[in-house]
Amino acid sequence: MAEERFSRVKFIKLGAALGAGAAGASLVAACGGGGGDDKASEEGETPGAVEGAGEATQGQGANGGVAQVEGGEPIAQESEVEPGSALEFTDEETGQQAILVHLEGGDFAAYSAICTHRQCTVGYSDGNLACPCHGSVFDPTNSGAVVNGPATQPLPEIPVEARDGQVFRA
Repeated sequence: MAEERFSRVKFIKLGAALGAGAAGASLVAACGGGGGDDKASEEGETPGAVEGAGEATQGQGANGGVAQVEGGEPIAQESEVEPGSALEFTDEETGQQAILVHLEGGDFAAYSAICTHRQCTVGYSDGNLACPCHGSVFDPTNSGAVVNGPATQPLPEIPVEARDGQVFRA
């Protein structure tokens, strides 16, 4: 039986290589990178979530996921989105993810759900729109203004109006 011995130098190099690989994998996961297949996001998990960013409290479309809104159709019934909650939808004009927020005061506001820092998807949490990737927080009551960085630009606002018990893109 042959016994292979590692020299101290080989052992340190192996440890450094394994550590660098693990650190690289952690960095990719924290930045949400790694190809276009976002299976974890589809299953409700958030890759690389920042502790304290909170979990989104949101309504869902009839299919249990993101509401699909066709041109001229309402985004939601007013009664579907309780005050202090939000509903994800796909913006008909841009084709991108968006979020409709029913503010505590009764008004509705909608924003692109794409963070202006690194394009992760924000969610509604504790009255704010929070990015789970790097911890940016946006204020839906103040035109999507940045409350906490690293983002420096507000979320793009989507004009909406409530009429006849429904919320439409204006």
